[in-house]
Amino acid sequence: MLKNTTCYLLFFSLAILTNSCATICGGSKYYAHILVNGHPHADIVYRGMKMGNGSASISVPRREADMFSFTVKEKGCAEQTFSYRTRTFRGWAFVGTLVTWTGESGGIPLPYGIVIDLITGALWKPNTAEGIVKHNYKNFQYIANYTGCGEDQRPSTIESDKLVDVVYLKNGSIIRGNVIENEPATHIKIQTKDGSIFV
Repeated sequence: MLKNTTCYLLFFSLAILTNSCATICGGSKYYAHILVNGHPHADIVYRGMKMGNGSASISVPRREADMFSFTVKEKGCAEQTFSYRTRTFRGWAFVGTLVTWTGESGGIPLPYGIVIDLITGALWKPNTAEGIVKHNYKNFQYIANYTGCGEDQRPSTIESDKLVDVVYLKNGSIIRGNVIENEPATHIKIQTKDGSIFV
């Protein structure tokens, strides 16, 4: 009896040391690559720590793919939190583990690889249905469409009782004033309240 118990403990320890298919092919964590669309200076905060400006790469435990969230904040604008609440099962990793990491003892199959993958959380991945882009089994892209700096968050420099023209630039900037020249094929010239002219 003692000999059998020792054998099982040795076998289980060896299994943990050698890992299994899903744990080897992907590990217990994945990389969340975050890009804040149109806001290269916005702070990205994860678990109370600033991870980058405009973009960041975060190592996330696979088992927490359905609890992943981060906050985006730009100076002078509102804070916005992005949360992801679902995850999906890594079916092929499960099959690979079942086929290649199942042992046998006394004619009884022992799927120790599955046990290891469940413990490490290696059988989970983010759900791409939530707008996440999968690059490969280890890397996932999160595009954050930050709206904290919408027009309602920016202080207006023009009197509210006057009609003004508004020009939206590709870099996310907004210019308010009066359009004094408009050539759609080439340029727009706008004069702001303080007399400045932008082309």
